[in-house]
Amino acid sequence: MNVALTGFMGAGKSTVGRRLARMLDLRFVDLDAEIARAHGPIPEIFAREGEAQFRRWEHESLAHLLGNAGQVIAVGGGAVLDPANRALLRKNAYVVHLSISPEHAYQRVAHRTHRPVLGEVPTLERVRELMAERADTYADNDFSIGVDGSSAGRIAGAIARWYRSRERAT
Repeated sequence: MNVALTGFMGAGKSTVGRRLARMLDLRFVDLDAEIARAHGPIPEIFAREGEAQFRRWEHESLAHLLGNAGQVIAVGGGAVLDPANRALLRKNAYVVHLSISPEHAYQRVAHRTHRPVLGEVPTLERVRELMAERADTYADNDFSIGVDGSSAGRIAGAIARWYRSRERAT
């Protein structure tokens, strides 16, 4: 079974995902990196093709990845907005949400320029707005863990313990 890490930008999906994959001896895949490898840098995709095209490629890439088992997948922060993506995740993965406060998310993304949905200059207000819009979709998970103030190793360890207990139960 796959483990899909969801959460807002800056929650640590890629960092935690790499550690978790090592702990569980699974393959790690970053959905955004897969899209960028196939279609170019994400900010350029947004500028050149628009968000709608990015979301189509995101869905196609996710469907392709979920055709395999035994992976930890860092799912892009907005991928869960698409009900079809959530259905794919539900069918093919344990969905683990990395829960981050707006303030911590803002601290992590404030100086980054490769986050197109945040605009040219990210603001705490925009982070709060997006998190509120996505709250219901992020709530659709099998396990949620708070990441504020925790190390990637500690978070990955907690998820690994949860995953192993789920696997033993099935």
